[in-house]
Amino acid sequence: MSARGRVLQARGAVFERLQQRAPDQAAALRRIWRRQPRLPLEPSFRRYGMGHGTAVDRVYIERFLATNAADVRGDVLEILDDTYTQRFGGDAVTTAHVLDLDPTNDRATVRADLETGDGVPEQAYDCFICTQVISITYDHRAVLATAARALRPGGVLLLTVPGISHQAEPDGERYPDHWRFTWRAIDRLLREAFGDDAEINVYAEGTVAACAAFLYGMPAEVLPRAALDPHDPDYEMVICGRVVKPAL
Repeated sequence: MSARGRVLQARGAVFERLQQRAPDQAAALRRIWRRQPRLPLEPSFRRYGMGHGTAVDRVYIERFLATNAADVRGDVLEILDDTYTQRFGGDAVTTAHVLDLDPTNDRATVRADLETGDGVPEQAYDCFICTQVISITYDHRAVLATAARALRPGGVLLLTVPGISHQAEPDGERYPDHWRFTWRAIDRLLREAFGDDAEINVYAEGTVAACAAFLYGMPAEVLPRAALDPHDPDYEMVICGRVVKPAL
């Protein structure tokens, strides 16, 4: 018998013993399962449902940025483009800076490498909007260290990272996925990068319904509001972190 066959045989034996010990419980579980809707075997849409509406994780990301919109001011750094800088900062933004290593990105004003820090000015920014970025960089500790150096004293990092998510064409992405996080991991990483004197607030967002919809690529527009809130701590879809760099 193959190794897989032995594993399946062992699982079957365990299941039979459980049924013998608690037949009423097993029958109850089967009745509950039969009443549950059958899960589709394929997603509704791939690539997070983009192109069909708003990706579910963006609801939480944009709510976090809206809550902290007062921090988006002065010299603001963002990755790839300045969409969130303009949307949440408006007239409070003195200069919108866009960082990207890709030479084909015409919107980039800072050609730099977040992991090595090469090309990133130090103590140059009042706010750094960094959404869903450190998961696509292998050395995420180095990226956070770069962020800490780039901010002026009193500057603010607005960070979001994925907790529960799928990958979108990992072999076709210029910056492929590497990591998923929990709020505890992000809290610890931020304290390592910014020090104990920094003002750090980290929390997670997500529900089982929102996570399922996101994994199936369903756009946020088709979900009832009750599917998004309140947060269920067992389902961390997006982790949000706000850091104020200590003043000198």
